[in-house]
Amino acid sequence: MYKSKFLKLLLLSLVIIVVISFSMFGCKTTTSTETTAAAETTAAATETTAGAETTAATTESTSQAKGVSVPQKETKIDLWFQDWAGGKAWTDAWVKVFEQKYPTIKVNVIYLPFEELNTKIFPSIAAGNEADLLMFYDEWLLGKDPSKIFGAITPELYTVDELKKVVNASTLPRETGSDGQVYGIPFCTGANAAGILIHKDLFDEAGIDPKSIKDWNDVKEVAKKLTKYDSSGKIKRSGILFTYTESANLFLNMIAEQGAADKLLNPQTGEWNFNIPEAKNAIEFLKSFVDEKIFDPQSGDYNTAFPNKIGAMLVIGPWALGAWKEQYPDLKLDYINMPHYPGTNSNVQTVVSWASYAISKRLEGDKRNAALIFLKETIENPDYFNIAFSNGYWVGVPNSQNYINYISQLAKEGKAPNRAAEIAAEVASDYVPTIKLLPTKISEPELIRNIIYPEMQNVFIGTKTVDQMLDYLTKTLTQKEKEQQ
Repeated sequence: MYKSKFLKLLLLSLVIIVVISFSMFGCKTTTSTETTAAAETTAAATETTAGAETTAATTESTSQAKGVSVPQKETKIDLWFQDWAGGKAWTDAWVKVFEQKYPTIKVNVIYLPFEELNTKIFPSIAAGNEADLLMFYDEWLLGKDPSKIFGAITPELYTVDELKKVVNASTLPRETGSDGQVYGIPFCTGANAAGILIHKDLFDEAGIDPKSIKDWNDVKEVAKKLTKYDSSGKIKRSGILFTYTESANLFLNMIAEQGAADKLLNPQTGEWNFNIPEAKNAIEFLKSFVDEKIFDPQSGDYNTAFPNKIGAMLVIGPWALGAWKEQYPDLKLDYINMPHYPGTNSNVQTVVSWASYAISKRLEGDKRNAALIFLKETIENPDYFNIAFSNGYWVGVPNSQNYINYISQLAKEGKAPNRAAEIAAEVASDYVPTIKLLPTKISEPELIRNIIYPEMQNVFIGTKTVDQMLDYLTKTLTQKEKEQQ
């Protein structure tokens, strides 16, 4: 009996020794100590005050996930990313910081135009020749089960509950598979129609304080002061432009702000209904800018009209601030959070598209670990967003709870590192809590770009009446919705 006990104790001691030895000398995983050193190094590498301050404030949140090991030998992963000037500069800078922190991981970025990225991802996955890492927009998953498309993010990188603390929980439903696990990480949104881009110098010349704008009646009064006419009375400069598809987002939001979101679409039957007073109110209000000669719908493409000051204001997302920085460095631009629809006291965001990352289902071993580490660093390492805001590459809503909280606090204290970061904090604080997505299965490009916006333009230029537009939207979107069911 004593011999038996002695053997058991001896065996237990050997097991403990093995476990301790493995934990000290086994395969490498990132620890909080390593992350602290790496965060300090990346802060120095970016050479931005904002980066250093934020990294110091949030080091504890960047420890590596349990069970994901850093590759010991060089591991290359390919990334498909949307090609736009700011996004390319941002990603190139970030990959350098990331590879400095993880020298065994090499990221090969392949840039694709938005349209190509949109049409290439799913056929490539079906053919088995997609990239290891994929940038996409979450609304592209409408009607799809992501568990059949991408590799799982949870529970290996995070548990679902952990992930909901890292990013906003409301951003995860489209990325969640039929098995309850999450298959993509939404990292940011350009926040379409979150507000109005303005030429600050034109406001200053007219003696207008942007902070005086609270609702859309205020917008109209300011737009009247900013509109310029030629000798014949024709508009030379519109006070505001609705010449981009985000005005269609605004139209839907205005309907919802009047309390009619549930009237607009019945998700059970797939029936849309724009033949309601709230929809008529919204489009007639927007049309009044044309009728009162404040907005010229023939002013041309917003990409040239607004930068050339053919419009003093433009309904768009804050992403445009970063998109135009390098192209038009002399412009003095600023941003106003979206004013309320007259008679209401809050905004509603009905259509939101989150830029997201996913990994290929084909990945395993070092490649899978490398891709997961890249995702975690992107969403948790503050230097990722600091690169964008410090250099003006991008402005929008970062889907990182720690980063939003930190920058929002700095903004409240008047210590935001720059105007871009301050705008991001302001937009995030006003935008994310107001998201109330329409339960549509129609994709954003189809809903906003292909159907609603062209109909609005028809009303603006007078080729259709308001009633004709609303009837067309009701019938066309109902047909499209039922096709998706």
